[in-house]
Amino acid sequence: MSKVTKRRLLYSLATLGLVAFAMWLRYASRYYFHTPVINYLRSGIYVFLFSMWCYSILVRIVQVQARRYLLAIAVLMVLWILLRSIKYSIDNMDAERWLWYFYYFPMLFIPMLSIFVSQSLGKTEDFRLPLWMKLLYLPTTLLLMLVLTNDLHQWVFSFPSGVLSDHEYIHRSGYFLILCWEFLCAMLSLIMMLKSCRIPHSKKFRWLPLVPLALSLLYAYTYVQGIYWVWVLAGDMTVSLCLIFASIFECCIQCGLIQSNIGYDELFEATTLPVQITDSALCPKYMSAAMHEPLPQSELQHMQQDVVRQDNNTLLKRHKLRHGWVFWTEDISELNQIREKLELTRDELHDIGDILAAENAQRARWLKLTEENRLYDMMEEQTAQQITMLWNILAELKKTENLNRARHLLGQVIIIGTYIKRKSNLIFVGAQRGSICVQELRLCLNESAENISVYGANCRAIVRGEGSLTIEQAMQIYDLFEAVVEAELNTLHSLLISIEVSTQVNVALCVSAEKSLCGLIAQFPGFEWEQDEDGLQYVVRKLE
Repeated sequence: MSKVTKRRLLYSLATLGLVAFAMWLRYASRYYFHTPVINYLRSGIYVFLFSMWCYSILVRIVQVQARRYLLAIAVLMVLWILLRSIKYSIDNMDAERWLWYFYYFPMLFIPMLSIFVSQSLGKTEDFRLPLWMKLLYLPTTLLLMLVLTNDLHQWVFSFPSGVLSDHEYIHRSGYFLILCWEFLCAMLSLIMMLKSCRIPHSKKFRWLPLVPLALSLLYAYTYVQGIYWVWVLAGDMTVSLCLIFASIFECCIQCGLIQSNIGYDELFEATTLPVQITDSALCPKYMSAAMHEPLPQSELQHMQQDVVRQDNNTLLKRHKLRHGWVFWTEDISELNQIREKLELTRDELHDIGDILAAENAQRARWLKLTEENRLYDMMEEQTAQQITMLWNILAELKKTENLNRARHLLGQVIIIGTYIKRKSNLIFVGAQRGSICVQELRLCLNESAENISVYGANCRAIVRGEGSLTIEQAMQIYDLFEAVVEAELNTLHSLLISIEVSTQVNVALCVSAEKSLCGLIAQFPGFEWEQDEDGLQYVVRKLE
């Protein structure tokens, strides 16, 4: 058993021990020690545990949005425990009742936030929840308001004795509606996690979160039925539900449904690279198996550069981390051997100038041919789809006997052929200059627009500004223009593309066609699509 596994097992046993101790304190406070100090100690234990779990989420969870929602869930659990502790520490019936009602703030929002967590898994850092997902706030808030206004209608809890108190009440239809909503949110979030999981080894453990989920259903049933031993051991519903919710999320983390950086230390220890991580004071914290012994601290302290030579065959390198340093050694003995052979060869060929000159000339020709082949391959790769489309149109043109159809196909040949020609020219210009001037892109768009107009659709390209664009910007704009044209080739009525080049590049397309471009925009991240009431489609983006 590795040190990492032992540490995890120790943390798990410590957590279970604290939970068991807290349960015993509850039992002891009911039957042996009737003092509020016991309850304060229990609350402190649970607040400590959930605070530590909150910190572990901050450290372990990689995806930004998922980490944010999980932190919100952990904070709500701590709030729930605090509300419960305050409720049982005061002697005011009205205040106790209102604190009891406010239990349902975390009780309702935790399942809803779990859906947000599952929706965020596997997304990029700039991911934002879709609008329809944010609408979940509405039923959740309405159910919370239903609880908070219970004194007016008693649709959630009714009080047969006429005394508004949490000591004697009956569950009404609103309460069971809340339970159904919580169960629905929990099941939906779990299903979404299972669907979004991309880690192969986690498939055998996907059933793991179902265990605490089943326990939550069993607990809810036994709690409502008032089974004695359940009330004795886990009668504190707040703590029990928080522990069950935390267990569900922790199971999802452990089985890979929620991505985390657990296991990095095991991977680090198993790597074949001689690596050592230290803190800011250069004290060793982690060391790979290949690093047989720690690097001398005195040597590390005297390093003035990021790369120093330990001996003829070993380099010592370093890199600054947020709270420390990473050091590693690099064996350059093979490089030294190669260098020695090269030096011997150079000495042997030193007097043979003609051979070296011929060799250099051949190398230059080879580099030139290599670069040309690379550019040709790049051109063929980036226009492969259009070349295939062009061959298919030509094959159809050869077979058709309809004059109008033939003219229609020839128009498509001109449009696609223009794109292939201009796209190839952009590739060559970009390779030579490292950037593409605005005038070059203007010529490409104008020529394509003219051919589209001859084809029968209204098309115009407006390019304002001067200067240069990056190769990626120019290619993205021209590829988007061509993709829109090809998608609407048979139904295109009119197309306008407007580009403004200043401190940033503003791109806007206005398209009148029968087909929707919504699916196409998914191929171009960052571009936004919308359609007005007249059927005009707009595609816009600002390129930094």
